[in-house]
Amino acid sequence: MIYKNPIERIYKAGIYSINGLYAAIKDEQAFRHELIIFLGVCLICLLFKFELSRKIILICGWLVVMAFELVNSAVERAFNLIDKKYNPEIKAGKDMLSAAIFLMISANIILWLFIICEKFFNLFFNS
Repeated sequence: MIYKNPIERIYKAGIYSINGLYAAIKDEQAFRHELIIFLGVCLICLLFKFELSRKIILICGWLVVMAFELVNSAVERAFNLIDKKYNPEIKAGKDMLSAAIFLMISANIILWLFIICEKFFNLFFNS
């Protein structure tokens, strides 16, 4: 559909995005778990005295995990439409998507460890 009014296009895109988030929360257990972790990340960032830039890095790092979980869920749904029976190529594709999320979660763990270790190092050795 072609929109003549860019505001209408932005509005519709926002509605589609909200619908996608609602569907993920309703249908995707992994996304719900990641949402809970995201809320925990936000809470920890509020409670600890990290620099604002560090807080933004930690929050955005987890948002990337959640965004890719949405991609994973969407592609898996498309795969399921292609072939409901076991297909080694589809399984490999699903496994690769899962591996990508695993790597993103690993990167977030590394970020957290670095920022926490840096904070404690500065607290104990630069006071």
